[in-house]
Amino acid sequence: MSFKEKFDLKKYLPILIFLFAFFINQFSGNRGIFPIDSFSHFDLGYRVLNGDFPFRDYWVVSGPLIDILQAFIFLIFDINWQTYLLNASILNGVVAVLTYKLFLNFKLNRTFSFFYTICFSVLAYPVSGTPFVDLHSTYFSIISIYLLILAIKNENLIYWFFLPIFLGFAFLSKQVPATYIGFSIIMLIAYDFIFNKRVKNLKIFSVLLISTSIFFLLFFSLFYFYEISFQNFLDQYINYPREIGRDRFLTLNYDFKNVILDFKFIHIIFLLLLVLNISKFFNNKKFYKKVDFKVFLILLLLLLSLIQHQILTKNQIFIFFLIPLFCAFTHIELNNLNYKYKKYLIYFLVCVCLITTFKYHVRFNLEKKFHELSNVAFSNSINGEILDKKFNGLKWIIPGTKEKKEVIEEIKFLKEILEILKADKQKKMLITNYSFFSVLLGESMNSITRWFPGDDSAFPLRDSKFYNIYRNFLLKQIKTKEITNIYVISDVSEKSLLDYLPLECLKKSKIHKHLLKFKIGDKCQDLYRNQ
Repeated sequence: MSFKEKFDLKKYLPILIFLFAFFINQFSGNRGIFPIDSFSHFDLGYRVLNGDFPFRDYWVVSGPLIDILQAFIFLIFDINWQTYLLNASILNGVVAVLTYKLFLNFKLNRTFSFFYTICFSVLAYPVSGTPFVDLHSTYFSIISIYLLILAIKNENLIYWFFLPIFLGFAFLSKQVPATYIGFSIIMLIAYDFIFNKRVKNLKIFSVLLISTSIFFLLFFSLFYFYEISFQNFLDQYINYPREIGRDRFLTLNYDFKNVILDFKFIHIIFLLLLVLNISKFFNNKKFYKKVDFKVFLILLLLLLSLIQHQILTKNQIFIFFLIPLFCAFTHIELNNLNYKYKKYLIYFLVCVCLITTFKYHVRFNLEKKFHELSNVAFSNSINGEILDKKFNGLKWIIPGTKEKKEVIEEIKFLKEILEILKADKQKKMLITNYSFFSVLLGESMNSITRWFPGDDSAFPLRDSKFYNIYRNFLLKQIKTKEITNIYVISDVSEKSLLDYLPLECLKKSKIHKHLLKFKIGDKCQDLYRNQ
């Protein structure tokens, strides 16, 4: 066997793709921080590893699976910032490799499959870099869609088996867009069963039922083993988020900008894919039964689901990875046509994909727009190791920073707060979006929730019918964990505490420019005596 045959690059392309996708996300995740999002699973992953659990020990409206995955990663590796990023980087690598394999399955040649996949991996998880609930939900949903496409195309039961499991993972990462995509998948499965009345349909349905049952069995076993109240799950993850969603739907506004202009490059490519499928539809009376048409329907519903999700959540746009995905499937459609201008359309796809990938790479991966860092000078960032060696490699800078001295001042006051908390040997609770103190102190800071955004997106406010449920949950945690002192760092309003515990039963003191201390007084006993 020749050296060339032994080391055929084609064999190693999936490995190269994984490594590229992995390291570009590590690069992005080390580039600045937006505390409320960047640290959202850091402390909680550590707390789960040490016995705390979502729904039971802290209020969760999204992301419980990500906390559990983070705990598992911390268990295998060391607990630091670089291993924290693995949660996102590994998923980016896995989805990239699966994307490449999907393109090859549709007979797109290796060069183009590699090109589109690399572009996909640049625009996928690196827009955040750090673990983020919307992105985990999206990419687990994408894996489910890939499994559905391969299941329909290749008639392999193993794809049907894993489809509900990954859809369940998506839902436990965040309810949406997983729910939108889940309903889309159910519609497509029904469509496939209706127009493909094969004997195997009963077997496929049985596999889906078995897989779904296994998922729910594991899910409820987890609740039983960790003594989690199912009512807590319903209140925190189902009922309260429905109230948030309902209120947002009532104020939802569709306009030309947020439906069309914000996603113009995605629409341009999808329009070409639409035209090609309409043409095939009219030229082939049975096209509606074909795999290609079902794939088109899946991609259409994916597009609608993700745009709906973006408009509803009002987050920074993160779905530009659809551009290389749609370019690849449009390219696949063109390959099946005998059209004299085909090669020019392919050149067009490649150019659009390349230009938009570069454009959004600069905007999101370098300038970090997703984390509101577009207007900072990264030359003012400093190595996070100055705060603690666990942050080695992180370029520490937050939104709104104008000069390096501001970064230094921030690190200084965080160190001072760290020393104050370390000196307090009593049981304590910390309210902040700098969710890393449990890791740095080696003890749980008993934060009651993942985020403190100042709105109703993380926990109920006074006008919510779930206010008393959350308040009772907070009181129960204070009582159960025997909390003596509650600290509030200045990045969060003290209303996050005082809206639920009256000041009369607390002893308030300002012990640092950026830190308030609330000592639980005897009068508080009446509030949680019955918890």
